[in-house]
Amino acid sequence: MQINIDTPYVTVGEYARRSGQSDTAIRKEIEQGHYLIRPKKPGSKSAVLINMVHIVIEAAEQAERVLPHIVKKSGAR
Repeated sequence: MQINIDTPYVTVGEYARRSGQSDTAIRKEIEQGHYLIRPKKPGSKSAVLINMVHIVIEAAEQAERVLPHIVKKSGAR
């Protein structure tokens, strides 16, 4: 498996564009701890940045867990 990441962090707006989700839905996911964001200093007005490396690692781990079951069901070798 080879995965390329074009940038380690993206803004909420950019992630919304890429994923097809709304900004509001993404911000709710962030609040629930589903997305890892770049830490900000208290009171900072900088943009919220979503960690794309973490998302890719999570997706790869999920694929590794699921793939053997898919291959086994399909009878592929």
